[in-house]
Amino acid sequence: MSIFKGAFFALFFLFAFSLNGFSANKDNADYKSVLQKIIPPTINYSVKVVKNSELKGFDKLDISIKRNKMGFISHRYLWVSKDKKNIVPIVLKVGANGRIARVGPSKSIERFPIDVAWFYKLVNSMPKDLRKSYGKGRSVYMLSDPYCPYCKRELKKLTALAKENKIKLYIIPFDIHGKKSEEASGVFFKIEKEKGLLAAINAVEGASYKNVDSIVQKHQKDMKKLNKSYKPILENITKTVSEHGINGTPAMIIKTSKAKGYLIVGISDITNYIK
Repeated sequence: MSIFKGAFFALFFLFAFSLNGFSANKDNADYKSVLQKIIPPTINYSVKVVKNSELKGFDKLDISIKRNKMGFISHRYLWVSKDKKNIVPIVLKVGANGRIARVGPSKSIERFPIDVAWFYKLVNSMPKDLRKSYGKGRSVYMLSDPYCPYCKRELKKLTALAKENKIKLYIIPFDIHGKKSEEASGVFFKIEKEKGLLAAINAVEGASYKNVDSIVQKHQKDMKKLNKSYKPILENITKTVSEHGINGTPAMIIKTSKAKGYLIVGISDITNYIK
C-alpha cells in the first residue's frame, strides 16, 4: 500500500463529510498539491501549521473540518516533509508514565450551537404529559432507545446531574431497535404520564434489559391500547429525527436559546456545555 493510500485510509473517518463555510488560507494553498492526493476533491478543509513538530524535517499540520449540520469541528494532525514528498498520518509518543499514546490536538472536537428549531417544534407538538422533566438547570433533551446499552450508561450521568439540579432533563424515545423498542417506549410514556419522568426512567430507559422485557410483558394485555395512543407519536419522532440526520442513540440536544442548541451524538461529557 502506498503512503498516500495509507494516509487516506487513516484519515478517512475525518473526511467522510463535506464542509461549508471554511475559507481558503495560505497554508491550504501551500499544501494543496500534497493533500489533494489523499483528500477527496469533494471535501473542503482548513489547514494550519502547528509549531514544534515531533518529526525533524516535517511540518505538523492541524487539519480541520467543520460539519455545520451536526455542529462540530474535528481536528487531526498530519505530518508532511519539508520537500512535500513524505506524509506521516500517525505519530506515537512515549509519555512520562511509560505509556505509548497517539499525538493529537488537545481538542479533537469543537462544538458550536446550531439551529434545532425543528426539534423544539417536535417536542412542543407532543402532549404535555409525555414531555415531563427531572431537575432544574439548562434543558437537556436525550434521544434514547430502551434497548440501547450506551443510552443506559449516559442516563446514569444525566440523572445524577439532574438530581443535583445542574440540568433539566427530558427523555424523548427514539426507537432504533424495532418493534420491541416501540413497545417498551409505549410503556415508558404510560409510566411518565402517570408517575413522572424519573419513575419512567427507572422502570424502562435506565433499567436492565431483563427488567425492560419483564415490564413490557406485564403490559402486554394493554399493548393494543398503548399502541393506539403512542405509536403515531413514536413514529413521528423517529421520522422527524431521522430526516434531520440523527440515526443513532444516545443523542442529546442541549438548549442554548429559543432556536439553537448543541447537538451531541454518542457518549460524551456534557459538563462544558451546561454552564
